[in-house]
Amino acid sequence: MNKSLFILLLSIITFIGNVNAQEIEFTEAEKAWIKEHPVIYHGYDPTWAPFEFYNEKDTLYYGIIADYIKIVEDKTGIDLRPIPNITWKETIKKLETGEVDLATGISSNERRKGFLNFTKPYISFPLVIVTRKDYDFIGDLKDLNGKEVALPTGFYTSEMISRDFPKIQIIHADGVKEALKSVSFGTADAFVGNLAVVSYYINKEGFTNIKIAAPTRYKNSDLSFGVRKDWPELVSIVDKVFEAIPPEEHNKIKLDWIQVRYEYGVNVGKIVYITGILLLIVLLVIVIILLWNRSLQREIVKRNIIEKKLENSLSELEKKNDEKRAMLKEIHHRVKNNLQVVNSLLKFQSRKLKSEEAVTMFKETRNRVLSMAMLHEKMYRSDDIHQIDVQDYISLLVEDLVKSYTVDKQIKINIKIAPVNLMMRTLVPLGLIINEMITNSLKHGFKDRTEGEISVRIKHLEGVRYEMIIGDNGNGIKDGHKSTGIGVKLIKTFTKQLNGTLEQLDMPGAFFKLTFDKIGVS
Repeated sequence: MNKSLFILLLSIITFIGNVNAQEIEFTEAEKAWIKEHPVIYHGYDPTWAPFEFYNEKDTLYYGIIADYIKIVEDKTGIDLRPIPNITWKETIKKLETGEVDLATGISSNERRKGFLNFTKPYISFPLVIVTRKDYDFIGDLKDLNGKEVALPTGFYTSEMISRDFPKIQIIHADGVKEALKSVSFGTADAFVGNLAVVSYYINKEGFTNIKIAAPTRYKNSDLSFGVRKDWPELVSIVDKVFEAIPPEEHNKIKLDWIQVRYEYGVNVGKIVYITGILLLIVLLVIVIILLWNRSLQREIVKRNIIEKKLENSLSELEKKNDEKRAMLKEIHHRVKNNLQVVNSLLKFQSRKLKSEEAVTMFKETRNRVLSMAMLHEKMYRSDDIHQIDVQDYISLLVEDLVKSYTVDKQIKINIKIAPVNLMMRTLVPLGLIINEMITNSLKHGFKDRTEGEISVRIKHLEGVRYEMIIGDNGNGIKDGHKSTGIGVKLIKTFTKQLNGTLEQLDMPGAFFKLTFDKIGVS
């Protein structure tokens, strides 16, 4: 069958279908509405081929949707005019604000139902996933979690994917062509869209390095007229027109534009002429599913082999980790016990001392030992041997210090630790700095006072950098006073160990800011 004979037969079939098409009976109210609205301007997507195009030079609007608009105009007498030089993003925005009355090719969703009424769908195509040919296997939208998907601004697919797959990162593009360019150039991982539109642009623009990777779980992309809420009459009018269109005319419209589409790409004229666009779509979907299933089977075999190896490796690693964890816990336990023995010896020796200054030095040394013993005790008790509850550790450390120094004073403790993850190498010197600071506050900050407050605050700045504000609201430090004791030397040593800086703050009492690094991070 040659091309001329096929077109002749198609014309005869279309003519017969039109003759047999039912006459449209509009109600009196609908007729009155049509008379009151002889001209209606509509929004559109000027770059959504083959459904709709807008040529700015000759101001022509054409495509599959334009053919359906022509039928509505012929059957109703309404002049449906495209708004000049509008984008799809502007169309959606102005539909929502009421500045545009009608969109002639739009999909319904819950958000849009808030400001539009929709006709019954008049055309439908599958939604598919597009990736580069060298991209990893993609079988479903869930495989794109954590990936970047390019989508045109204002398309309803953005809302669906954001809702159902929040882990997918959406990159908005200025139209389908730009979105597909992003995939082709590697600035996006994938595109999700209408099969007919994807096929058109892949062939027309020569995107030879991208492919249709898989179907989506969504139903087909159904197109309707979206009408402003206070025009229900137009919805019923258009529905009647669409119901009266015979199947042959629907097929002819699709066939005309699919022919145009493939003039840019592969020569499949005989297939298109014989089977029509509907059969082509069915065949394309079947091929995609078969290839997808074959790739999936190969992928499953590979993954089963890899998973088996991983299971064996993980089992061995878990066994070794359990052994190391038990050993580390035992080490922390023994270190804690040894430190407590040292503390007990210091306490015992201090009883023999007569010098008050020597007793105080022994007491301060015991507190330093206890701060380290307490940390090892926390590590031994913790489920995670690599980190402990910083708030709990510092609170207990400060409380023990306050109890050991104050008998007849009411000292309030104010500790605020932001959620931080500090490890042993950081907490040992930090705990000793806190020990020295609080000891100084308790010894000197509240002389001639019966009450006061000690504060410790820690927060994360950025990267491995942290900040601690520590001090008391007591007597403060006299101008010109410089301490040269062992406590000050220890603070300087541990500050240097933490790559830190220490400065006194201009606040009532005695407050210091320590900025330090989290040690043990590459």
